[in-house]
Amino acid sequence: MLGKIYFGAINDDGAKQVAREYAADILKLLGVQGLSGSKIYFVSNRGGEKQIWVMDYDGSSQRAFTKYPDLCTMPSLSPDGSKIAFTRFSPNGPQITIHATESGRRLPFLNPAASFNSNLSFSPDGSKVAFASKVSGYAQIHAAGADGSGLTRLSNSRAIEVEPKINPKTGADIVFVSGRGGVQQIYRMSIDGADVSRLTSGEGQASNPAWHPNGRYVAFSWTRGLEPGNWNIFLIDVSTGGIAQLTSGRGRNENPSWAPDGRHLVFASDRNGRSMQIFTMLADGSEVRQLTNSGRNEMPVWGK
Repeated sequence: MLGKIYFGAINDDGAKQVAREYAADILKLLGVQGLSGSKIYFVSNRGGEKQIWVMDYDGSSQRAFTKYPDLCTMPSLSPDGSKIAFTRFSPNGPQITIHATESGRRLPFLNPAASFNSNLSFSPDGSKVAFASKVSGYAQIHAAGADGSGLTRLSNSRAIEVEPKINPKTGADIVFVSGRGGVQQIYRMSIDGADVSRLTSGEGQASNPAWHPNGRYVAFSWTRGLEPGNWNIFLIDVSTGGIAQLTSGRGRNENPSWAPDGRHLVFASDRNGRSMQIFTMLADGSEVRQLTNSGRNEMPVWGK
């Protein structure tokens, strides 16, 4: 039917690999994008210092991706899944580091001369990036080429502004976290820094915005809703402002990230009463599944 031969090692992992590839091809024939082959990167301290780890979409094959002597955190992926950026706490302070996901090779990136460079986001075609930097004194949003050259300042306020996320569908706008109105909220601006508007109501604290692949919805963490004061995952329709709450009644929930299929989310939670772990759920908040158990695991990002 497919005219294809599948190869895998003669063991359990090989059998799983062949089954996933075959299932993914069947779904493609039906016009459905499956999760097979997608990866979840996350931060874990299970080896001592926090490093970037990676696992398959179902929690299998967990392994350390980075092995730096420095703390590594805040991972993000290019839209095609070929690059991962993260913040490494070097002797010069938090700096951005980029690696190729396939080979693990470190790629060149020019960090501005600042005590803080973090939260990098890739444009849809990978030619541009946005990130937070203290090069101007306060943590503000900046844009640059893929290698960090051609730095341009996008935001200009006397408040901390971090976590920029470029719209993965259009590349035309950015959502970010800012305290310009008092407590931190989710804001939106055009890719050139114009037309700034607040997306959240101004109540509570909001953080961790994550664009849906279709560029219309944003998942985020918020301390409002059914459990005021605790962090839960919400979904906002950027075009209408409509908000839906996806988690409630189960601990602290944060750092949502969309799967490539746009139907699943991964997030971090301490809902089991212990340290933070990685969970997945459907986009309506149902079918929650725990993927990690060992150590403290947080800040997941889901990519191809």
